[in-house]
Amino acid sequence: QLTIIFKSFQECVDQKVYQAEMDELPAAFVDGSKNGGDKHGANSLKITEKVSGQHIEIQAKYIGTTIVVRQVGRYLTFAVRMPEEVVNAVEDRDSQGLYLCLRGCPLNQQIDFQAIRSAQATEGRARRKGPSLPAPPEAFTYETATAKCREKLPVEDLYFQSCVFDLLTTGDVNFMLAAYYAFEDVKMLHSNKDKLHLYERTRVLTPGNAAPTGTHPTLWVALLCLCWLCLL
Repeated sequence: QLTIIFKSFQECVDQKVYQAEMDELPAAFVDGSKNGGDKHGANSLKITEKVSGQHIEIQAKYIGTTIVVRQVGRYLTFAVRMPEEVVNAVEDRDSQGLYLCLRGCPLNQQIDFQAIRSAQATEGRARRKGPSLPAPPEAFTYETATAKCREKLPVEDLYFQSCVFDLLTTGDVNFMLAAYYAFEDVKMLHSNKDKLHLYERTRVLTPGNAAPTGTHPTLWVALLCLCWLCLL
């Protein structure tokens, strides 16, 4: 379940709660409304349905925030663009609810893509030397996973690597679409188009595939999970 809470703000908007679950992506808040209520600035908070049951967008103009929520296969994804001043104001009061937005994934939960590539290469060599065993119908090798992800994500950045990892571990091609839409949302939300692609910091890149100096994740989030998000 995904829950988004917009607290009452001066004479602008009433408190509103948005909830989404798998196969239920409503184009309204839980009270049935599509804007911020009866106050003068009610239309500064509104929900727009982009694709029925698959894609909605919430604009909270009074705090300069945009939220994109999608259902991709059996998964909910979301992306957020929020001013730094708003994030810092929230952090001053309660940083627990926005830990991922503020600091990213904890180090012990981050994916080591280089280790995965190395393990896949070792496994591939062992398979070639040993007896040939039939693979499960939806199983991906590193080579087939990269080829599949490259259909939607031609640049080998972290979106691409996440796609490869998910195909290797689940065999579910919906993760390819989730990674693709995550990048599409970032293209729409990010103000600096030169910093759309994120790379592993330890990765050695060729000049033609290098990220701009100082590229870091900015104030948006695109997570492939069922989660809670509280704003303000």
